[in-house]
Amino acid sequence: MKKSAGTVLIVRPQPSRGLGAFYRNLGITMVATHVQQHGLNAALVDLTFDDLDDHLGAPTGAALFSLYIDDFAQGVKAAQHIRGAQPRTLLAVGGPHATLLRESVFEVTDVFDLVGVGDCLPDAVGAIAEALRTGNRPQSRLISTSDGTARMDVLAPDYSIWPDGRYFAVYPVEFSRGCRQRCPFCTDPVLRRGIALDPVDRTIATLRTLAARHDPVWVRFVDSSMSSLGPDLTRLLTAMIDADLPVQWSAYAYPHDITPELAKLLAAAGCRALFLGIESLADGVRVGKHHTKRPEEVARAVDLLHDHGIFVHGNFIVGLPGETSDTVAQTLAGLRRARFDSIGGGPFFLTPGSTFERRPHKFGIQILDQGWPLRQHINFYDSDHEYFRTATLTQPQMRALSAAFRQQVQDSRLGCWNLSDYALLCWMSVGGHVDDLVRLWNTDDAALSHSQRLVLGVLKEKIGVSASSEAAQFVQLTKNVATMARTTVAA
Repeated sequence: MKKSAGTVLIVRPQPSRGLGAFYRNLGITMVATHVQQHGLNAALVDLTFDDLDDHLGAPTGAALFSLYIDDFAQGVKAAQHIRGAQPRTLLAVGGPHATLLRESVFEVTDVFDLVGVGDCLPDAVGAIAEALRTGNRPQSRLISTSDGTARMDVLAPDYSIWPDGRYFAVYPVEFSRGCRQRCPFCTDPVLRRGIALDPVDRTIATLRTLAARHDPVWVRFVDSSMSSLGPDLTRLLTAMIDADLPVQWSAYAYPHDITPELAKLLAAAGCRALFLGIESLADGVRVGKHHTKRPEEVARAVDLLHDHGIFVHGNFIVGLPGETSDTVAQTLAGLRRARFDSIGGGPFFLTPGSTFERRPHKFGIQILDQGWPLRQHINFYDSDHEYFRTATLTQPQMRALSAAFRQQVQDSRLGCWNLSDYALLCWMSVGGHVDDLVRLWNTDDAALSHSQRLVLGVLKEKIGVSASSEAAQFVQLTKNVATMARTTVAA
């Protein structure tokens, strides 16, 4: 017997980092795209701005979540609230953390009817649509691709689920899935196997669609290691240059990929900023990347990018196996030569599925809490809970070294602290200039106005907005602050 499908709610919990509240997440975008492809009514419930109860007055067919580790606990809480209000609603979760946990999601919580693993959106949303039309739940509660191999989505992203005005005009675009790097701390090889590439003409079509609606358009390529795509990246950049679109963008990259030729192509194609995953510049720290034994390679890459006007953010992890206070000092010495525009990072966290987690003894890692993967979404925030240590550091020591690393970066003015590529694009998307943001970033809080402190606090990911009404006005407030900063300089 068929039943009414009802509205499909796509629920985003309030992000742990304030700036994330104003980002058009690609996972949610693609969930909505697939839901609408099946002729179902998709409604975004963004808990930064919306009250969940306001969406539960009418029948809801399903509520879908795409969760990371930092919003997983809040996602479970929201799902439990929906279950209490509408017991017959089908609840499904996917995203990176669900993919890492797989069946273990059902050990963490019994609130979800379905768990989607990996690049399974066509399968998962198809099964959900069928369940809503027939009233019959899928036979398996776990939906995954056959072998976990990376695969691109054949549907073009439909960003219309994100209301204008709430979010910065920065759009996530994906050219590839998977990563050619094999960093032992990273979960990318667990999320999917191999590399999948979007056809260049399909990516260009997405950029053309965005450019037709916005001029200029700001894009953040979310590929795990875009600079490592070799000839495929060259083809994309050449096509972007030939298309001559008003697209300005940022991406993730690695220093050993940067050549004079690539730096020139990146800039000509509209690249304004790159996020370089460095992690450490000290020999003996288990990073799994080329440059730890060649810090001069990092400085050379940064110089090449600067030559073409590209803003460079370097990210670091303090506390990886082999880390000591001496290796942190070596990294700081390397940073004095590299001249990053921005530097960020934090303490090392062990993550489920990583090489470190699968072979802890090989890397001198001792597990103190055997049940930690099921509580990782809680451990992530509990600074008092220790669930592992390395041969050289405990977790409290990692946090202390990380704090000292940040203080040294700031005291020595080695770069703006944590002015990420995304924060930069957000500022530029409202008409802000890079030099104005850098100036404000390095200004003492006491010398800033209330509006400047709020905007900078969110962009620095130090605070979040305190009320939905404040959040709704944040993009406009940022535009006002950026305009005033430019006016002040001009005066």
